[in-house]
Amino acid sequence: MNDPITVKAIYKGVKNYGSEDVTMDNVECFQYRFLIEGEETLLRIDPGERNADGSYEYPIQNCLKEQRLFEITIKNDTVVSASELPAEEEFDFQAAVSGTPGERSLGNFLKTAMEPVGTTLYIYGGGWNWQDLGASNQARTLKVSPEWVKFFRRQDENFTYKSKDGDESKANPAASYYPYGGYNEYNYLGLDCSGYLGWAIYNTLETQSGKKGYVIRATRMAKTLSEMGLGDWTQELAASSGGSGVLVKPGDIVSISGHVWLSLGTCSDGSVVILHSTPAFSRTGQPGGGVELSAIGLSMDCEAYRLADRYMAEYYPEWYRRYLVKLADPELYFSCSGDSVGRFTWHIGADGLSDPEHISDMKPAQVLAFLVGQGDGSK
Repeated sequence: MNDPITVKAIYKGVKNYGSEDVTMDNVECFQYRFLIEGEETLLRIDPGERNADGSYEYPIQNCLKEQRLFEITIKNDTVVSASELPAEEEFDFQAAVSGTPGERSLGNFLKTAMEPVGTTLYIYGGGWNWQDLGASNQARTLKVSPEWVKFFRRQDENFTYKSKDGDESKANPAASYYPYGGYNEYNYLGLDCSGYLGWAIYNTLETQSGKKGYVIRATRMAKTLSEMGLGDWTQELAASSGGSGVLVKPGDIVSISGHVWLSLGTCSDGSVVILHSTPAFSRTGQPGGGVELSAIGLSMDCEAYRLADRYMAEYYPEWYRRYLVKLADPELYFSCSGDSVGRFTWHIGADGLSDPEHISDMKPAQVLAFLVGQGDGSK
């Protein structure tokens, strides 16, 4: 039996990534590319411990990042451990709005949710672990991941996570960030809708990295949070000519079919300002997008759109130069078709979040002013 050896290696990804036969159905056959002393070497990777349901933890796959330098231990042509070595490049980032990890208040939850705005792109499976069964390491880590910001800075308005122009005929799986094979190879580069809110909830409720995460399927997230005892769940949502049939409060989390979003409250005209990660269109027509303020309303003249547009332009100018503010359709964003979709509202108190600033009673203009440190927005 070969003795284990430890070497430095640059991870280059799964061999034949994007091919139809490289899927989780045959994950035990995967070969992984590593650059060792200037030569590419194909290795297996130990899948880790087996769970009661037969799945594996894949701890090494969950820490690997393409083009990054790792110290790996190899035994019998299989990687049995890996640790990322510090990058030489410096990382400088200051969020426009920041929260405090573990401060369980509604105001802090919304501040925390604002941290990745304008610097984190949409990656399908971003925030989910490699095997697509729960929260990624980044979604269980305090503060914004440097990987999200670095990736955003390397892209431009032509970025798309899947297909150019949103046209499936132009898709190139081998060069895509979309998990065609059922595993999230690029989960560390950005966030999808449920990965984003799972990260925000984790950073509000937890004080240490590495605990169990809160990334839940988008359609079930609102109901599951209620089942965890954190708040109430209802399906009493309906679209109306003004935007919504109910007053969606700041901090409410709304699950619809295939998406989940966070409310910053209902404006006087019924439109709603929201936070979410969405593949919104860039100014060149590419479905890229990511974590941003958007509006639910019937036209760009609605109050929510004017507010979202103003704050994205003023506080996130680099993002705003790339992306239009999204105007979401009330009929879609308040659709409650299905058993799991609906609205989650935090308990205010010991079993949920405190609300010393009375955020839950504010209008979106007041909430946004509070978040950026400009008072309560009442003037």
